Amino acid sequence: MNDKEPPEYARGRKDTVFIPHGASVRIAVEFGNYTDLNYPLMYHCHLLKHEDEGMMGQFLLVEPGTESQAPTELRDDGVEHPHNGH
Repeated sequence: MNDKEPPEYARGRKDTVFIPHGASVRIAVEFGNYTDLNYPLMYHCHLLKHEDEGMMGQFLLVEPGTESQAPTELRDDGVEHPHNGH
């Protein structure tokens, strides 16, 4: 955090990251071989008022070098997709 090595307790895999006010973090994520041009993944902040400030969004995971093939707008297929509890 803030370009410093994290303390020992904060190292390792996480699915939630606490970011104190005014701090910045870099997150490294490994997705394996899963890619899908049709169904986006999402990230979000647990403070709902931050949604409009860019702390909630969707992204597509694509093969390296195929970024230009990914749509820039998500399609609405009219199907309700599960929200995985969120």
